[in-house]
Amino acid sequence: MTLYEKTIDIIRRYIAEHRLKPGDKLLTEAEFARMAGVSLVTVRRALAELASQGLVRREQGRGTFLQAPRIDVESTRLGSLKETLEGDQPLSTRLVSIVGRVATEDEAKKLQLPLEAAVWEVTRIRLVGDQPLIREVAVIPQNKAPSLPFDLQSGEVSLYKILAERYGIEEGYEKQTLLARHPTNVEREALQLKASDWVIVISGVSYTSSGLPFDAFNMAFVASRFAFHLQTTPANILLPVSR
Repeated sequence: MTLYEKTIDIIRRYIAEHRLKPGDKLLTEAEFARMAGVSLVTVRRALAELASQGLVRREQGRGTFLQAPRIDVESTRLGSLKETLEGDQPLSTRLVSIVGRVATEDEAKKLQLPLEAAVWEVTRIRLVGDQPLIREVAVIPQNKAPSLPFDLQSGEVSLYKILAERYGIEEGYEKQTLLARHPTNVEREALQLKASDWVIVISGVSYTSSGLPFDAFNMAFVASRFAFHLQTTPANILLPVSR
């Protein structure tokens, strides 16, 4: 076992033996260095590795804190966000805004709308416990859901449930793009992040089973708190149906 691996093991044992809980502060780098008999460089490398694994978070000028376990997400699974999170996560929703505006050229193309068509931009924050971990923006054509602002007066109401029950629009499939990047200024403020933090962004379009696009969405997840599980589609599902 290398000194680096030994140091990681010592830090993990310290966390277990002291029964630290998420939010608890760990020892300083110097204290871990003395405990492990290694240099500060080795301790910093070990803590950086544990931070990349999502076990701890490091705050400049404050120290190192135990992080809550990562939340598993099945992003390719249809259903409400709650249904895509594994485990019994205390998920809640805060409605930020519903704005009526003109679709951008890109949105009009994705949603198969004429240029300058009217859309609703719905912005919500998803919280796990009391932590804001996801910023979600949905763009819905106004002609498909004309009373959506009234329908969404309660931020806890599922957007897709409203679309299905009130407007007969049910999700059949999605096309998604997943990328990692630093947060925008808006995302930093909404998710309480630093410029150096990372978000995982899932963007794409939701379609009905008949291929009608009805939502151009963008979801920014706090990267250190989530692990994404993807599933391939069996080949036989992709084969054309003979008629």
